[in-house]
Amino acid sequence: MSDKQILKLLRSKKPHFLELLGGEIKSFQSTPPELKMEFKVVKDFCHTGGKIIHGGFVTVMLDSPMAHLAMALLDFKINPMTLDINISFIEPSHPGKLESVSKVVKLGKSTGFLSSNLYQEGSLVATATSTVKLVPMVRI
Repeated sequence: MSDKQILKLLRSKKPHFLELLGGEIKSFQSTPPELKMEFKVVKDFCHTGGKIIHGGFVTVMLDSPMAHLAMALLDFKINPMTLDINISFIEPSHPGKLESVSKVVKLGKSTGFLSSNLYQEGSLVATATSTVKLVPMVRI
C-alpha cells in the first residue's frame, strides 16, 4: 500500500474522541516513519478559566498519533498497546490549534518505541516517549 493510500485509510477510521479534540491526520510517510496530526481544542477541555488545556488531553494528543503511526507501518494488523508513556509538559498549551509530530525510535517484533512532540504556534509545548506491546489486531 502506498503512503497516500495509508493516509486515506487512517483518515477514514478516525475514532470519535479525536473528533472531540478537533483531531485530523495531516500527513503520513513510511520513510522515514512520521505522522503529523493537527488538533483544534476548545475551552471545554481546559482548566484555569478555560485558558490551559488539561494534561490528560495533551497526553491524548501525543499518544494517539504514535499509535496511529505504528498501526499504519504494520499494515493495520497490529494494535500498539501502551506499556509505558513518559510525558514532559514544557509550556502550557491553550485553546486553539496544536500540531503533533510522531516518529518511530524502533519497531521490533513484539515491542515498539515511539516519540511525539506537540507544538502550538511553532513552540514546543510537550513531548512524549512511549513503549508499546505489538499485539495482533482482533477483528470484532
